[in-house]
Amino acid sequence: MHTFLRLLEEKDIDAWIELWAEGADHYYPFGTRMFPRHIVGKTAVYSRWKDTPEMFESWSFPITETWEDGNTVIARFEGDCLLRSGERYRNTYVSIFKFTETGHIHEYHEFFDPIVAAEQFGLARVDYR
Repeated sequence: MHTFLRLLEEKDIDAWIELWAEGADHYYPFGTRMFPRHIVGKTAVYSRWKDTPEMFESWSFPITETWEDGNTVIARFEGDCLLRSGERYRNTYVSIFKFTETGHIHEYHEFFDPIVAAEQFGLARVDYR
């Protein structure tokens, strides 16, 4: 899980995808048009993520808490991202990682505030009045 976030921060998607099992499942439980609810297989995960780092000048994901139970790890972390446009994008994440016996990710769930993401990327406008 630490390597997962470090490789994302380094924008090394080719190394990052090697952390995944071949038939892995990737879930965005609060999926939108931008984030499909379920991605199946290592190849599809790579296809979804391969161009994502190029949207950002930099990004970091400091971990604030983790919980472990057998092959499952839950992590809470912050996202502090600088878009190529110069705008900041910040969100809070809770992710569930399920690992194979060999340590590869076979199931990943990513929870974040979809309203924050949708506003930032022009998919929605919310009036908080």
